[in-house]
Formats: sequence, structure tokens, C-alpha cells
Amino acid sequence: MRKMKGRSNIYNTYIFDLYGTLIDIHTDEDSPELWERLSLHFQYNGMPAKPEELAQDFQAEIKRQMAAPRIQCEHPDFDMHETFTEMARRRGGAATPAWAEETVRWFRMLSIRRLALYDGVEDLLKSLKANHKKVYLLSNGQKTFIEAELRLLGIYDYFDGIAISSEAGICKPDKLFYEYLVREYGADLSSAIMIGNDSTTDIEGARRAGIDGCYIHSNCSPDTDKVICKYQIWDGQFSRISELLLPHMSV
Repeated sequence: MRKMKGRSNIYNTYIFDLYGTLIDIHTDEDSPELWERLSLHFQYNGMPAKPEELAQDFQAEIKRQMAAPRIQCEHPDFDMHETFTEMARRRGGAATPAWAEETVRWFRMLSIRRLALYDGVEDLLKSLKANHKKVYLLSNGQKTFIEAELRLLGIYDYFDGIAISSEAGICKPDKLFYEYLVREYGADLSSAIMIGNDSTTDIEGARRAGIDGCYIHSNCSPDTDKVICKYQIWDGQFSRISELLLPHMSV
């Protein structure tokens, strides 16, 4: 672990990444079994769909959305509800919002191989709230996945605001995503720090937004040999965040 110089008790706003930072997750979206079962889901609803064709169509639809984003920005995101709705339309189906929501949930459940909080996550969130800090989530991902998994793991209510890229139409490291967090949830970036496990999306995003960063290298972190931020945790121990950022707080 290495701490760079700087005071550690000046932050009133804590912005967290989700996957690989708070949640230990592994998914397999290329699993043949996933697409076989999803094919049955389409067929049950009167839409002929071979597994391999569904998988190809899924990727093609994502590319289409990314090429014509809802928000003009450097790093756009897609909406999986729209993805499955369009896939159904091509197969002559009437995809209601309820059907699209159900399909997104099925897709996620079929792809998950591991889902758990990292040790110490809930203790840290409790400590931040007990000390009257503002806590936000800034996550690349799909709204349906994220909200359900936050509730499943018992941490949804700790956040003062939950900004999700599929809803915003913008991904980290885009500065516009931080501006979305400010606009939608009133986050104060003048006293903020970003905590995340990805040097490109989380730490670079924090730099673009003009705030400090705390990098934690987890089992889900991309390979990297260069991280530039104020605080760095390389042993994956989430409890180190409290030692670095909250040494004088009550717990």
C-alpha cells in the first residue's frame, strides 16, 4: 500500500464505483447456456430465436446504440431494455416495458457466477453515514442490474444518490457523468473524492472532474502498471480506505 502526500480528513463527499470496488462480481455473458435459455424465453413469447442468432443480434444492437448515442458525449452508454425491445421487434414481437424488464433480469441472473460484497464495505458505508458524510454511487452499468443488486446485498439505502450510466446515457471517465451526478443529486464536488478499482474509468474520470481519487486494486481490476492519484491501495484490503481517508472518524 502507498499513500501519497495530502490531508486525509477534508472530504465531505464520497463517490464510489460499484463493481470491483464495493461488489465482487463475475459474469459470463458469452455462455452458450445463457443464450439457449434466453432463446426459450423469446420462443415462449412467440418470437422464433436461435441462440447463436440472439447473441449476434445482441452485440449488433449495442453497437447500433453506441454509434447513435442519446447524449452527445465522448463516452456514451446503451440501454439494455431498448436492446431487447428492438430484438423482439425484429422478430415480430410486441415487447412491453414489463417484458423488457423481465428479459433484462433473466439475462443478468443467467450470467452471474459470483456476487458478494467485499469485506468491510458495509462497515465503511455505515461509518460515513454516521459521520454525516454524503455518499454517492457513480457506476457504469444497467439500472435494472444495479438497483436490484444493491438491494439484494443490503446497501441501497446508504447512498444519497445513485447515478447509473445506462440511465444517464454517459459512462465514466466522461466528465459529463460527474456533472450529471451534480445536476441530478446535488453532489458537492468541491469536497469530493472518487473511490474505484479501475485506473482508466474511475481514476481518470476523477482527474477530469477535478477531484481526488482513491484507487483500490481488487481481483476485478484491469491489468495496469500506472496509477496516478492521491491514494493507492494495492493489496485489495478494503479496510485500508478507512485508515487512509477516515482516521479521525467515529465508527
